[in-house]
Amino acid sequence: MAYTIKEGCIVCKECIPLCPNGAIKPHEEAEAGYWIDPTLCNRCKDYDEPQCVSVCPVSSPEPLRPKKGRSKSTLLPAAILDIFLNGKSNAFASSMVVWEACNVLTQRHTLPWQQDEDDTLSYLRLVRRGQGQIKVRLAEAAEVPVPVPADAEITELAIAQFDIRAACLHLIFAAYAVTLDCPWQDSFVINDQQIEQYLGLDKRKDLTKLEKLTLIKDLVSQACRLLVTVDWPRQGHVQAFSQAEHAIWQLCDIQYYFDEDAEGYRHLIGLGFKVQPGIWTQQFLNKQEYRRQTAYYQYSTLPRSLLTEVMSNWQQHEGAMRLLLWLLFKLRLGGDHRITVRTLLKIAYGEDRLVEATTVRGAHKRLLKTFENDLETICTYGLKPVFDPETYPPEIQPLWVRLIDIPEDAEDALNFWADDANRDMSLTDTAPRDKWQRLLNARLLGFEVPEDWQQPNRSPTRKKRKSSRSPTPKNSATQLSGDDIKAARRQLKLSQRALAEKLGKSQSWIRDIENGRFSVGSDDLTVLRQTLEISA
Repeated sequence: MAYTIKEGCIVCKECIPLCPNGAIKPHEEAEAGYWIDPTLCNRCKDYDEPQCVSVCPVSSPEPLRPKKGRSKSTLLPAAILDIFLNGKSNAFASSMVVWEACNVLTQRHTLPWQQDEDDTLSYLRLVRRGQGQIKVRLAEAAEVPVPVPADAEITELAIAQFDIRAACLHLIFAAYAVTLDCPWQDSFVINDQQIEQYLGLDKRKDLTKLEKLTLIKDLVSQACRLLVTVDWPRQGHVQAFSQAEHAIWQLCDIQYYFDEDAEGYRHLIGLGFKVQPGIWTQQFLNKQEYRRQTAYYQYSTLPRSLLTEVMSNWQQHEGAMRLLLWLLFKLRLGGDHRITVRTLLKIAYGEDRLVEATTVRGAHKRLLKTFENDLETICTYGLKPVFDPETYPPEIQPLWVRLIDIPEDAEDALNFWADDANRDMSLTDTAPRDKWQRLLNARLLGFEVPEDWQQPNRSPTRKKRKSSRSPTPKNSATQLSGDDIKAARRQLKLSQRALAEKLGKSQSWIRDIENGRFSVGSDDLTVLRQTLEISA
């Protein structure tokens, strides 16, 4: 139970430096004294007595009694949803900056953090084979006008306390960013009631209102502590650029809503957050410059079911949730989705645990069982893995994959087991002794995605000038569909990146035309036909 300053505060300021959590704050009106933030106060659990109580000369701090009854709805902001208006999905900013920030929040200490010369820790992601890079560091605090990078010790403590659910807030912020015309200049406001509905916390009856508010504020603060530095190489028509270190999400202000009971106790009943997207959006989420081909507008589909899944299974299947959040970005890239099992193991459990499984006797059995359970969780959610028949044959596939074929009808099931007994490899046979070694070299051909994971088939369109002349019909025979381009590219065994380099374009440009987001201009169409050897 948190403490509160009910009345009698003489503003002596003795308690402020002693509070270990910085929970004591001044009222907006100076003569009103101080108040204790209940989302930060933990009653000084590491001390024999709360520090504010031990030093206060007038015994003003006292335990905050539990609130009785419902809160006054008139004191709270409207809880109208701004995203997920169709109830299923919403567009969200999906650039490399957002992806790597999501990786930091989910994979945490398993990422290759390195110590810089100024005694800070940073995570570095190289871009386009080392031609550019994205650097992520942590700020000392979230709610500050000018974020300051935290030192190595503070960063290590913060990484250890990161909650994978903070990635859900990060993605919600990315969804809000696409609703802004100029996200690098505009800000958005989101309150606790909206967050509760987005994450499904409104259905949690085991948490008190204060516990929900404390959790939400903590998750928002974690997402807003990420700092990024961008050095981006030239891609297609977009020139190379660099961006100095800045907050990915700047937490500009937190609004507290209180309800005072009959005994004079002020109870926290709501929170509002004002968030400013970072200047990375000026290059990666810029509709105006995207039309001029001088910046990017990178977005994808955020399924609401993903947020619900992470919030439900983050403790039991953390590895599976890491993979789901990673695949959200990986599968949007288009083209072939061949992924090695070794890569999936690194994403889900980290390099150190993978090394342990290959060096410590018996450790691979535990990791193998965990991976197959997590893969089943992903399949149950709706992302069905497609196994490579050459490197990932049925004999080393998880047992649950083969159990899917068992009929529900009793007679059909009897015939199934009778036939299974006569096969070379029965379901009751033990796995090969070299299964682990073969699994490390196996790969998936991709995933079958559910409907709400389908990518949007739209892009910012150019405004057309009105013409007095009658429109001339286009010759559809000269146009190429996205499927035609994809088929021709695969026939020549070219990846999207390889084709982009031949055309002098970006990989995202190839992906967009293959997905039908925009049509190819006449000049580019001629070059594209020549490169793909398609006759007119």
